[in-house]
Amino acid sequence: MDARGADATLPPVMATLEGRIALVTGASGRGMGRSIALTLAREGADIVVNFKQRRDRAEEMAAVIESLGRRALVHQADVADAAAVLDMVRAAEAQLGPLDIAVASAGGSWQPADLPDIEPEHWRSVMAAEIDAAYALIRATLPGMRERGHGRIILIGGHGADDWRFGPPDAPLDYPLGKAARHWLARTLGRREHERGVTVNAVAPGPIDYVTLDEARELAERGPEGDVAGTAQAIAEVVAFLCSERAATISGAVIPVPGTREL
Repeated sequence: MDARGADATLPPVMATLEGRIALVTGASGRGMGRSIALTLAREGADIVVNFKQRRDRAEEMAAVIESLGRRALVHQADVADAAAVLDMVRAAEAQLGPLDIAVASAGGSWQPADLPDIEPEHWRSVMAAEIDAAYALIRATLPGMRERGHGRIILIGGHGADDWRFGPPDAPLDYPLGKAARHWLARTLGRREHERGVTVNAVAPGPIDYVTLDEARELAERGPEGDVAGTAQAIAEVVAFLCSERAATISGAVIPVPGTREL
């Protein structure tokens, strides 16, 4: 037992990412990508802020990141387009330096429907956003990470996606399939790449509520000791840990993070 007694608590140990460069897809949206980008910046990383359509949101995000003392690069790319993602990675490395961290946060849309009622165009769009986007990001970043002997790849999956039989009757079918594919990629590549100094993991969040940019910044600055359960910040703290050297021996994991409500 600790000499200070059973009730003694240790001070929180912050994951440090000083000098690291991270690309976060979907960093300008209203979801967890924004919280992840802000938290990695809080930990010392420079951030590539990816967006698809809303440059104004991306530039607002970049301004907040820079106010935290970090560099930010705004770059437009459809993350399901492998050529566009490769161009984004090349631009990021030319302007900021080699990428240490790649987070696939952007994903497909949640649209419950009976399978015969799902239009082929919608099905393909969700598969592209979930599976093609993860492939494109890994394809563009993994070779450089291998060459340098260091890298962190994080795929944002979904809570319970591996066994959706226990989801609600009106839950979507395509969305969790894409999330389960991300889990499979993390488990498979994580085991293969670890010996090269690259870790690949997935975080599987439950449903979370959106927050404003100001709220996301406040939660990120508060740190892991704050009450972040059920928020995007809870996911962001797990991602920050997995990106740190403290998690260097963790690869191929799918880490569930409960959300604000049951599915």
